[in-house]
Amino acid sequence: MSPVSAHDSGSASPIAGPVPFPPFPSSPPPEYRRTWINPPTSAAAFPVPVPSRQTPHETQIQITPKRHLTDKSKASEVLHIDISPSASYVATKHSNKIIKIWSIPRNALHGTIKITSYVQPRVRSREYFIRSHAILSENSTLIGITTHFGLTLEIYNFAKGGTGAKKVQVIEEAHRWAASQRDAFHDDYAGLAVYRPKLDRIDRFFLVRHPSAKTPFREDPNHSIELLKAGLPFLPKFPELAYSTDSPFLIAAAGPRPGDPPRPNSTILIAWQVKPVSDSKLSSQTPDLPDEERHKPYRVCVPNYPALQTALPACLASHGSTAVSIWIPASTPPTPPSARLPPQPQRLVLTWHLPTNTTRLLAIPAGAQACVSPDCRRLAYSDAAAGQFVVVDLAAGAEVWRWPDAARAEGFASFGQLENLRGVTVFEFSSDGGMLVVGDVHGAVGVYEIGEVGGRVELGVGTEVAWADVLEQRAGFI
Repeated sequence: MSPVSAHDSGSASPIAGPVPFPPFPSSPPPEYRRTWINPPTSAAAFPVPVPSRQTPHETQIQITPKRHLTDKSKASEVLHIDISPSASYVATKHSNKIIKIWSIPRNALHGTIKITSYVQPRVRSREYFIRSHAILSENSTLIGITTHFGLTLEIYNFAKGGTGAKKVQVIEEAHRWAASQRDAFHDDYAGLAVYRPKLDRIDRFFLVRHPSAKTPFREDPNHSIELLKAGLPFLPKFPELAYSTDSPFLIAAAGPRPGDPPRPNSTILIAWQVKPVSDSKLSSQTPDLPDEERHKPYRVCVPNYPALQTALPACLASHGSTAVSIWIPASTPPTPPSARLPPQPQRLVLTWHLPTNTTRLLAIPAGAQACVSPDCRRLAYSDAAAGQFVVVDLAAGAEVWRWPDAARAEGFASFGQLENLRGVTVFEFSSDGGMLVVGDVHGAVGVYEIGEVGGRVELGVGTEVAWADVLEQRAGFI
């Protein structure tokens, strides 16, 4: 297995060999700790490993094509995908500025939403950080969509289906935002967090369940987070945000911005332990005394990997006490300008373990499209130039599935998507990591089941299993 780079608050030296994280505690200790690390003497002190390769007979998961979602409209490539908490709905954004909401149990298109956008949709990159959309609540059938110049968040109720989705709220100055992976209707934590750079503040919005409410989400100023009061080593700008899927953490990750003053370290990770607010408290609209402790982070980490110092986060996920982010380093211009372009830097996958405040780094191919499962167990990336689609176990730092090596089983078919990786535009895991949804240039969506080899939910190629049966099996009912 390849060595894994790791460091903590006490050392800047690389640790040889894999460094497994300790078991996650059921409730992390409440103390606050910041991390500053002395820079290494050279970049060679932190060699960034790549996931260890696997051979076909070592495959640890099985990926089975289950559904192919298409409609009769003119093909328009899929650029963004979001999956609802229970995987009942999949929402896709297309290059023609239409959001399509698919019903997975019915294997059909539920509805479409035409949006106004003055920014040409693209896949997320160093130059395009607009978060497209997210299903905020299945129970309340709410979806949030970024519109206009990428700074307006519009919330729609899509219960009616077809083209009957109704706009119910508009949130302005949403430069960065994140939605909880849990259904906001069943969650007393703020289901929506919005970063506003003019105030250097993260505002939190709670879903109001009272039927007489004029808008579904209510901002509570007493629960906003002011970055200037957080005691950070430097002020992060335009941080990527993510909620933990199963614990009360809000995570932020930020890299260097144009005009930043020179500093030894320019990347930062921050975690806040947020508090719930009951629906009755929101409905009463009784003002609270300001809680200044809310600004204080639970953890702050300033990772000191040289490869990260010019990188920006393009993906962030958190589960339990772990946060995983994908960073895109800046390309180095050739010197002199007429010289050949240097090799594009690799994309970097950073795993942060909050209780111990330690991090680990892996590298994946430059230019690869990638995503992290919401349970932070796996990473998937597509390297179209090499014709490879790879799934990585993040805890082990090792590959567990690779196309085409592990997919030569007779009868395997991926709806033509993996066979033509240059046509794959985006892919995402479901919240439990048991489903992979793939979009392509033709506007089609492939749904793939992920099963553990030898496990109880393994599905053979061509096996038809009712979706309800799969969900029950995962929940331990059978």
